Amino acid sequence: MRERTRPFLHCVCAVLLLIMLPIQSVRAVSTLTVGQPATVMGTNGDGLNLREGPGYDFTVIVVMPEGATVRVIGGPQPDARGNLWWNVQWGEKSGWALANYLAPSNDENRPSSSFQMRATFRIFAHSLGLVGERTANGHVIQPNDFFVTLPCTCALSSRGGHEFQVLVEYKGRSLVLPVWDVGPWNVDDDFWNPPEVRRWKGLPQGVPAAQAAYFHGYNGGKDGWGRPVRSPAAMDIADGAFAALGMTQSDWVTVTFLWLVKDPPSPLPAPPRGYEEIVTVHPGERPPLDPVAAADPARYIYMPETGHNVPVFLHTAWQQGGGWQRYGLPISEFFREVGIDGTVRFVQYFERAVLLYDPASGNVSELPVGYYAAAPFEAWQPVELFPDSTDRLYFRETRHSLSNGFKAYWSANGGRAVFGLPITEEFRVDLPDGRWYIAQLFERARLEWWPDRIGQPDEITRGRIVAEIVAAQYP
Repeated sequence: MRERTRPFLHCVCAVLLLIMLPIQSVRAVSTLTVGQPATVMGTNGDGLNLREGPGYDFTVIVVMPEGATVRVIGGPQPDARGNLWWNVQWGEKSGWALANYLAPSNDENRPSSSFQMRATFRIFAHSLGLVGERTANGHVIQPNDFFVTLPCTCALSSRGGHEFQVLVEYKGRSLVLPVWDVGPWNVDDDFWNPPEVRRWKGLPQGVPAAQAAYFHGYNGGKDGWGRPVRSPAAMDIADGAFAALGMTQSDWVTVTFLWLVKDPPSPLPAPPRGYEEIVTVHPGERPPLDPVAAADPARYIYMPETGHNVPVFLHTAWQQGGGWQRYGLPISEFFREVGIDGTVRFVQYFERAVLLYDPASGNVSELPVGYYAAAPFEAWQPVELFPDSTDRLYFRETRHSLSNGFKAYWSANGGRAVFGLPITEEFRVDLPDGRWYIAQLFERARLEWWPDRIGQPDEITRGRIVAEIVAAQYP
């Protein structure tokens, strides 16, 4: 038995067992490449030394925790003993790390957004225990029960019900289990939702707040009650199901949230007339991102800068809405996207936006783009109400402010209609080359102020947010 949240009974079990993460054999040497993100793994919770050079004789700069994400910037470099080392960047620090404990960051840890919603993730799970206690939906826990807990009351089945179910997979075994309880750490963490709609902000879809708190100090390393998070667990598995899956200790499992998965209509909605040749992309498939040759000029406008064709009707809306300054250049072809929730839409990716075409109405709109860990936790925290002035505005809808140069740029270039409202405060971003800039996130944009460009036309710029997300998902 261990400590866990009892949100409805307002009590906490007294005994805590610290579960160590299992040691893993990490095959990093042959699969990592320069420029790729990697994860610290297999250290049994001890973390990985970041050293000044490629060898044990070099000074340790810092210890990177288990689960930390780094970017490979050089290597591999062998030392005199035959060990391989990678040159990596972790936050503001760079150095050398032993290759044995670095693995490519998996799909579950990559950024995600509303235009590519997923339903399957890797999360850490415990055995529930607590036999004889009552779950959040009123079930009395039995020694051989088959159900799970999730950290949000928004996905709780009724007593004995199956409204919310998950598919849990572990080492070749799988079970479909209902959600009958809430925990273990939070009761409002709908981490399976895209970041722009989930309740804990600044995290990728599929990354639980407890996991981020445990590995990266998110929310000061604390849960929703202010308690130190002592494991990355996002799910408890009732004892009967835990045994049936062949689990003997807490471990990482693959979970599919079945209420998110729906069949698309059959047949699929037809593409716009004259564009029947566009590709269809199903969940998990790569969008048409690679450059192509120019298509029929009667139907497409070709953008040689990125090697993509834009349908004439979409290009007209693109021009009228602000062109490359607002949306950026195209980074995909126009295509039919089938979502995991059964939705079908016709979209094209641009550097700063995703444009959606509705064949029924002929309208072109801009999809919201979900922000992941693109700002520090503190920047997401709301600010107290204050009176508006010529230098600073307060937005009650998001409880964030807009000041000085960003306020002037926002107002002069379309305001709410173009950028949306601010969803963070300003924050500083430090780059590996020593430069830095001030950024602020909005509902549909990221503004950047560059101190080394003061007085130039690009002193304030708009971030290429879609291009960054796509590059991370499809390196």
